[in-house]
Amino acid sequence: MTRPDETVDILLVDDRPENLLALEAILEPLGQRLVRASSGDDALRQLLDREFAVILLDVQMPDMNGFETARMIKARERTRFIPIIFLTAISKEEQYVFEGYSVGAVDYMFKPFLPGVLRSKVQVFVELYRQQRRLAEQEQQLRDVERRELELRHMQELLQSEARFRDIVGTAMDAIVIFDESGTIQLMNAAAERVFGATTSQAIGEPIDRFFPGGMSAERIEELCASNRHMLSRTGSALVVGEDPLMARRANDDEFPIEASVSCLVAEGRRTYTLIVRDISERMAHELALKHQADSLSRSASELKQLNEELHRRQVDLEKAMTARSRFYASMSHELRTPINAVLGYSTLLLERIYGPLNDKQIEGVERTQKAARHLLELVNDVLDLSKIEAGKIDLRLQPVEFPGLIEDLFVTVRPLADEHGSTLTLTQSPERPMSIISDPRRLRQILLNLLSNAIKFGRGRPIEVACTRTPEGGVAIAVKDQGDGISAEDQERIFHEFVQLGKTQLQDGTGLGLPISRRLAELLHGALTVQSTLGIGSTFCLQLPQSAESRGSILPLDQELSREPVDERGGTSSSTGSADSRDSHVPSRVG
Repeated sequence: MTRPDETVDILLVDDRPENLLALEAILEPLGQRLVRASSGDDALRQLLDREFAVILLDVQMPDMNGFETARMIKARERTRFIPIIFLTAISKEEQYVFEGYSVGAVDYMFKPFLPGVLRSKVQVFVELYRQQRRLAEQEQQLRDVERRELELRHMQELLQSEARFRDIVGTAMDAIVIFDESGTIQLMNAAAERVFGATTSQAIGEPIDRFFPGGMSAERIEELCASNRHMLSRTGSALVVGEDPLMARRANDDEFPIEASVSCLVAEGRRTYTLIVRDISERMAHELALKHQADSLSRSASELKQLNEELHRRQVDLEKAMTARSRFYASMSHELRTPINAVLGYSTLLLERIYGPLNDKQIEGVERTQKAARHLLELVNDVLDLSKIEAGKIDLRLQPVEFPGLIEDLFVTVRPLADEHGSTLTLTQSPERPMSIISDPRRLRQILLNLLSNAIKFGRGRPIEVACTRTPEGGVAIAVKDQGDGISAEDQERIFHEFVQLGKTQLQDGTGLGLPISRRLAELLHGALTVQSTLGIGSTFCLQLPQSAESRGSILPLDQELSREPVDERGGTSSSTGSADSRDSHVPSRVG
């Protein structure tokens, strides 16, 4: 048996009474309320008053057929989810079946049908409806329970809030004074006692203007609250009392500046005001001191701006002077090379006896002249290179460079110099197979030739070791190691400055520009030139080169390097020796 409270309504829609009677007979065993509707309009009226678990709807009806009725039912939000079963004895074609399902039917049955099948289908929808109703009831019960729990929680929070309020008021750093609409003080916290110099028992019952001689009367606060009427309906709506500091009075009649905010609370027809006060005496003193500091800083900033402008003007003048110097170097270098080459040419002709025989003293004098001219030519060439670098006019011709082939070629060039000083040259590489990078072979020869020449000159006749290795990034690192006197730590950076020569002797001539030029060429090739040295043991110069000079590495910018004050290098070098830079040659033709 179905419990009365679980009985549901089933809507039967058919224009023929005998069909409705037959449906009632089939569905009566289900024990549900069967509601008749003789037309589509009648069915829609029934749906306005009741909720149905399922609708059995005839297709062929006058005025409004079953499809139209179903569309109207599905169009309403309240009834769109009621399952509809179409019953028909005529419209059995596929287009009718398709239209029935398209308007929202859950089934489409042909008459005659088996009563048990129809009853079973209706019973399924009845059970689904019951379950939905039970779920809705349970959901409502859950909402009621949640509402009761929320009310309890709110009550607990209210009690906790009141307790917290008492704690906050009692322990707040700011002074809090509570008074009623008549201006009578009702509460004062411990901070207020300290600020005003009066106990709570002394302050309660006193008028508010006892501690606020001006601007804080009950009438003034009422005006503030009235100007913000929307705050009167809210609890704890705060108003800042004026923009300028107010003055308050202590119990000993001393006045002091304050900041204050007031909140207006209306409860049960009574109005209460909460005044939060902060003593700003110290802050105003600090602000005054900061104002004086700001004025001082403003004056300093103005002076600094003038100094910066003067520094900028001097920097511009310095840049112009450096540009003029570079142009002068370039011009003078070209002008000086012509007579120097002439001296070299004519001295060579004299030594080759072109102009007749020479005695020993004459030969010695000519050789010294020739050596001095070569040294001067090296200096001129180095100055020309340096001026090109500073002017940014060095041309790089990038192409594949093979290692250790380039180093082996340089060994052939410096072998006579090494033999003269008694040094042996050794080369090691890792890995053993040849390595290739993209760089400028002329500039690499110039750098490495300078390093090898320095190692031979300062190596005290001991072996020179050159190591060529592949870097993790795919580049090449070349280390030139000698066993000379070494370089002190404070001089290891100075040797890369212009015209610095350490421990120079008559046997160690040089211009003092080889290492600065070599480092700057290395940086132009996106590499680096560094040194490690220990006094009494020797020095190792390491040239690191990227896999391709076309990709920029993390090297010191050239303009930053060029801005250093010139000083210079480790000892004379032969940076011009073997340089691939094109040189003018003004040597007299040999007379035969």
